[in-house]
Amino acid sequence: MKRVVVIGGGLAGMAAAVALESIGGLSITLLEARRRLGGRAGSFQEPQTGEELDNCQHVLLGCCTNLIDFYRRTGADRLIRFEDAIGFVDGGGRRYELRGVAGWPAPLHLGPSLARFGALTIAERAALVRAMVAMMRLGRVGRLGLADVPFGQWLDEQKQPASLVEKMYEPILVSALNEESRRVSSSYAIQVFLDSLLANAAGYRLGLPNGPLGKLYESIPCRDVRLGARVSGVRFCDGAACGVELQGGELLAADAVVLATNYQNWDKFVPAELASADERFRYLDRLEDVPILGAHLWFDRPVLRESHAALMSGPLQWLFRKDEEGKAVHGVISAARAWVNRPREQCLAEFEQQVRATLPGAAGAKLERGVVVVEKRATFSPVPGVDRYRPAQAPPAGGIQNLFLAGDYTRTGWPATMEGAVRSGYLAAEFVADSLMPGVKRRFLVDDLPLEWPARLVGQW
Repeated sequence: MKRVVVIGGGLAGMAAAVALESIGGLSITLLEARRRLGGRAGSFQEPQTGEELDNCQHVLLGCCTNLIDFYRRTGADRLIRFEDAIGFVDGGGRRYELRGVAGWPAPLHLGPSLARFGALTIAERAALVRAMVAMMRLGRVGRLGLADVPFGQWLDEQKQPASLVEKMYEPILVSALNEESRRVSSSYAIQVFLDSLLANAAGYRLGLPNGPLGKLYESIPCRDVRLGARVSGVRFCDGAACGVELQGGELLAADAVVLATNYQNWDKFVPAELASADERFRYLDRLEDVPILGAHLWFDRPVLRESHAALMSGPLQWLFRKDEEGKAVHGVISAARAWVNRPREQCLAEFEQQVRATLPGAAGAKLERGVVVVEKRATFSPVPGVDRYRPAQAPPAGGIQNLFLAGDYTRTGWPATMEGAVRSGYLAAEFVADSLMPGVKRRFLVDDLPLEWPARLVGQW
């Protein structure tokens, strides 16, 4: 049997390993330096209490077809609950829901709830509808022509009010793309709305894990998973990857290697002289890192009755209930550049004040303890033109043969999301299978949700 070694047990590495394991005829080894799988979308043990906490709350939408497929392959789909309403909360504590009408096609399914969405004025709702129609006319093909256009410019061209940007575009896009809405590429911003709201009625449904993220990866179908396995380097033979060296001295011979680590660390595994001939490594230093902050907050009384709240005024942008009572909540700040060096106590004081001022019934709540986690290199920034710098998963002609890349930073057609990470792993697995087992084309990538008839009537799909 030919052997494939996958370095990195985040979503991209797990997806590649699970996909390759499913076809048979290959021996797959998955290496993870930490004692837990999941990477940035994983959990850790809090030293003070021993409680398992997420690095940051991650959710999925119904349009994340490959992430849902990955959870199905691993059996973790039973640990995900889907909700039919997304709840927005304004600065005064008033809650507004986007809820689809069962049986109605997109985007008509959200029409009634948008008509009742009192957080927006009638003029703002009319402007939003105009923008959504313009996005549908572009379609998935047309949006690609806006890859180099800042979304702020597109919003201005569509005459979208600044108040609407603050109340609607920012909460949706900052959380989806981990970047300020006006800075991102119009192509990716429009993709968020097309896939989640406009193409298929199932696209917007919110999926929440029923426990810590680490629970999702406890039984992935890969026979040789090695945790705490630190890699000292990749072995190369005549310019091709041929093995992986562990820090303990063990050498794992390999017919192919999938490098599924953070893009910032590629030079720990690939010598500069080999990388110089492989265009995949040429522009990685041009990708800009963007941080995400996650805050675990425990109050002396229930503060959040619902499962979640998309906050229309900050600093926290989302809150998620983490226990049955609603005393424990998890807050998220995406594009958290201003929070990287803030003192922990200052952060917690501001978060406590926001919860007390925003959530109904939380006015007298006292924060008993809190844990703040800042992932400084959470994602790359999806600014205009960024796809020029994203590498392919397979080696180019003259590049390092048998070395494949996986990670949300690679060229997937998606921004840096959990869906993008899984897509990268599946794509890498397809290239590995084609390389080692030629003759039968294997496809792991799952199609997008099918277009419903209103979307098919307009746009370039």
